[in-house]
Amino acid sequence: MSSPRFAICATVIVCLSATLSSAQTNAPSSRPEDQIVKVERDWLAADAKGDLASLRQIISDDFMGSSFDGGLLTKEDIIPEGGAPGGFAGATPGQTNVRVFGDTGVLMGTINTAGSQMKPIRVTLVCQKRSQGWQIVAAQLGRMQ
Repeated sequence: MSSPRFAICATVIVCLSATLSSAQTNAPSSRPEDQIVKVERDWLAADAKGDLASLRQIISDDFMGSSFDGGLLTKEDIIPEGGAPGGFAGATPGQTNVRVFGDTGVLMGTINTAGSQMKPIRVTLVCQKRSQGWQIVAAQLGRMQ
């Protein structure tokens, strides 16, 4: 094989490899488990920014949850008022485990709260795949000892 021909072939192969690698890195994950982890991340980010439109999309209209004191929560109870950051501002997801059962997924894990004095929160999220994508339909939060 001649040197210029080899150089052209090598260049084409490198370019194709880089393009395919980039496409795989930027493509949304098709694994439902990864999509549910993304829902949790998106929820915490939207809450921190007071992004009401995103929160209304992420949290289902028929949402039900449990507060730290055992009270029942609705969607309107957990969306911050007036576009202000919510109660999870600065929080980040901790370790999680996700199981998917058809169009329903359960995420159990921790949320690392902002501030050095705050302890992580135990979280259980139930998500359901609907026409607009995965939504949080139920949540239970608990303080860790």
